[in-house]
Amino acid sequence: MHTFRYLLLTLLLLNCPLALSESSSVDPRLVSLEKLINTSSGAQQVLNSSDSEVKALHQLSKGLFNQADNEFKIGNDEQAKALQNQSTKTMFKAIRLATPSSLNNNKLKADYDKRKESINTLSLAFNRIADEKEMSDIKDKTNDQIKVLVNQSDKLLQDGKHINARTELDKAYQILKVSIESLRGGQTLVRSLNFATPAEEYEYELDRNHTHKMLIKILLDDKASSEYTQKKVEEFTSNAELFREKAEISALQKRYEDAIRHLESSTKELVRAIRSAGIYIPG
Repeated sequence: MHTFRYLLLTLLLLNCPLALSESSSVDPRLVSLEKLINTSSGAQQVLNSSDSEVKALHQLSKGLFNQADNEFKIGNDEQAKALQNQSTKTMFKAIRLATPSSLNNNKLKADYDKRKESINTLSLAFNRIADEKEMSDIKDKTNDQIKVLVNQSDKLLQDGKHINARTELDKAYQILKVSIESLRGGQTLVRSLNFATPAEEYEYELDRNHTHKMLIKILLDDKASSEYTQKKVEEFTSNAELFREKAEISALQKRYEDAIRHLESSTKELVRAIRSAGIYIPG
């Protein structure tokens, strides 16, 4: 008899229309989840989908929701929360599968355009600083690199390779950022920044170091890099890491002048790593 009642309850929970009980109407998390499953824009995509897996996930999410609602009703809050989390994850998976690829591509294109605007802004800043410091050769070399990368990314985008296009664009973005930091990191300009404390100057150098590391990460992720290039990059980055560790130890001991000196050495090694990967940056 108990087995029959359990089976009946399970069938009802999985197949009955989704509705909030008196207890769940008090819990805002279940109210939000009910909207996600029934009336959200994502729910509409799921309902309009003809994919059998999407429909199965939707039904499973509804069943889990009803079980969570029932657990809340009888006071099993922990079990109810676990079921609620399962229901939410299942519904989001259904929405992802039901989302047309065109919508995903539109978002990727919007992100791409936003990054490209950032590159244009950084290019203006870089050219201004290079002109101020009378570094026309560095300016020309860097601009040539950026132009090649942006053209490559545009072509990849036209071919429908959104992710690869974004990777090339990110390289251009990081190269500009690193180049600006390298120009600004010259002795004359750094002195003119008038840091309030040695600790503040250390934080500035730490940020420069991190920016260079970000560019290297993008370069190492490029499958087109040769084994020799990868090895050289890793050799320089290993040296850089050792200097950075010394810098962090010195900073902990409040010896900021030593910390800054070690960080500068670390960043120089990162510059060597970037150049060994075929990317020219000042520094």
